[in-house]
Amino acid sequence: MAITSPYVRRVLVLWLSIVQVVSSQNYTEPYRPQYHFTPASNWMNDPNGLLYHNGSYHFFYQYNPGGSTWGAMSWGHATSMDLIHWEHQPVALLARGFPDEITEMYFSGSAVADVNNTSGFGADGEIPLIAIYTSHYPVAQTLPSGKSVQASQQSQSIAYSLDEGITWTTFDAGNPVIHEPPAEYADQIMEFRDPAVFWHGPSGKWVAVVSLTKVHKLLIYTSDNLREWDQVSEFGPVNAVGGMWECPSLFPLPLDGDGDEKWIAQIGLNPGGPPGTPGSGTQYVVGQFDGTSFTADPESVQQTNWVDYGPDFYAAITFGGMPVTDRVNLAWMNNWKYAEKIPTEPWRSAASIPRRLSLSTINEKATLVQEPVLEKGKGKGRTRRWRSVPAGTTALNFAGKALDITLSFSESESTEFGIIVRATSDLSVQTRVGYNFTTGQLFIDRTMSGDVGFDESFAAVYYAPLTPKDGIITMRVLVDWSSVEVFGGSGEVALSAQIFPSDDAVHTQLFSTDGSTSGVKLRVHQVESVWGTHVLLVQPYWILEIYANFAYFNGRDGRLFPATRPDPWWIFTILNLFWNIKYRYELGFMEIVRVSPRFGILLLCMSLSVISIIVDILSVTPVIPIGVINPFWKFAVPR
Repeated sequence: MAITSPYVRRVLVLWLSIVQVVSSQNYTEPYRPQYHFTPASNWMNDPNGLLYHNGSYHFFYQYNPGGSTWGAMSWGHATSMDLIHWEHQPVALLARGFPDEITEMYFSGSAVADVNNTSGFGADGEIPLIAIYTSHYPVAQTLPSGKSVQASQQSQSIAYSLDEGITWTTFDAGNPVIHEPPAEYADQIMEFRDPAVFWHGPSGKWVAVVSLTKVHKLLIYTSDNLREWDQVSEFGPVNAVGGMWECPSLFPLPLDGDGDEKWIAQIGLNPGGPPGTPGSGTQYVVGQFDGTSFTADPESVQQTNWVDYGPDFYAAITFGGMPVTDRVNLAWMNNWKYAEKIPTEPWRSAASIPRRLSLSTINEKATLVQEPVLEKGKGKGRTRRWRSVPAGTTALNFAGKALDITLSFSESESTEFGIIVRATSDLSVQTRVGYNFTTGQLFIDRTMSGDVGFDESFAAVYYAPLTPKDGIITMRVLVDWSSVEVFGGSGEVALSAQIFPSDDAVHTQLFSTDGSTSGVKLRVHQVESVWGTHVLLVQPYWILEIYANFAYFNGRDGRLFPATRPDPWWIFTILNLFWNIKYRYELGFMEIVRVSPRFGILLLCMSLSVISIIVDILSVTPVIPIGVINPFWKFAVPR
């Protein structure tokens, strides 16, 4: 029987949030990324609705609440103040009918802040956040709006939030707001998805870019109010058309930092990624947009431009709500060829490192440049220089599973030079990142990177063209527990690849093939876990969850307190938190519960924890003999 009661659905969302809380206490599982976002558990794929609003970055994503493979597509949600430290939020849009018969899934889309309340959903001065997504209907049905849909039809719908994105209401009275593609594409009604929506100031209109995946076209719509849409143009096909076009985005960037503004159409392709790469990839086209039509620059369609040449970078979209000069891209770091097979649990898939974008003229062509949003110099760093590195391998006196490496070197007599990361002492497990002087290509070699047998295409070498600058090759290499991302030159090329090495693969070495390499400079930083130090039992995760629920009350751009305190002072953190919520914002207990119903559940968990602590304390008094129960501080396990 399908769930129709909004109260039952709300309880289910709360339960899923609690599951996220409990399962996210341990972020030290094998292969768990330490500074890339992952869901606490279950399946994740495309980023959705990336939005910067009131000091917070909102990251929605395709999420399966019921397992670690694709299914029951919903919108997960996380927030951040800095794009690196993320806090899990309740599931934003839960597949309709889950966990029983699903009548609507929420596929990829966008989120915007309707600051002028053009939609009319705002109330009492609140700025509504609007999610625009693809509704996928598994079964034919007549909707509450009176509109009929076929089985497997894809249409575009909206939902709104009046509490900073914590809870959402679907626009059932009018959904879907884009019911079907134009008549000439009526046969594409099951491949019509992934709306990218933004406000176009010069025309005073909302713009939506929707993909017709199998015919390689982007349909462009405009609207005054986000509820009613007119199709005004189309774009494509151009460049790579080896697979379906998905997850488009359209955004402006200044060329070379001056007033010459260009527009970028970013398009996911599945399959048909970069040469030598199986499965999915992401391309871009540079051009002009006048509010209704996108026109590609001639030089941008002479050959395919890849955002990333690696196998694990797909469905990239940018954050809305940010200045044109501060455009940040985020992608799904996986590949549809093997996404459901990667050996991780209880979660599957990670996000790429966020990347700040710019547009520069390189080799007489407008080229997308990417800089990882990860502060250089964070953590302990070491710098070494070599006048010449001899042929063979050179051991380095540092080790680690999460590293930020910058390596530069001169054109030399060797044929290849680079760095080996995540290696065992005998090099039986290793990942090589290097440059081939003969072909002029940057590369990642993951053929010996650990567990590579789950898919026949996984063990491979991936290449990206890179021209030296003044005879110098520079690369920045980000290594996490299960990934390597490489940025060549000033960021004009990138390669992203997952790896699954053994836990003892922590060594690094330089390698130089067929001769020595000169002018080598290496800078290495250990990257600390963004998940911090959890002290189990003594500093429970629900403290952070309560904090996450109410952080937005503090001007929506700050924190109630800088950090939770370590064992055993967390109780003062709790008191400080309650004081801020109750007195600083004049909220009574029931008002708090109405704002966030899971607060009551979390308070119950806290009470049970306090009872456990009392029992623990009694265990070191004559009331309960020592040894019967271990005192609670013995369970404190920092990581």
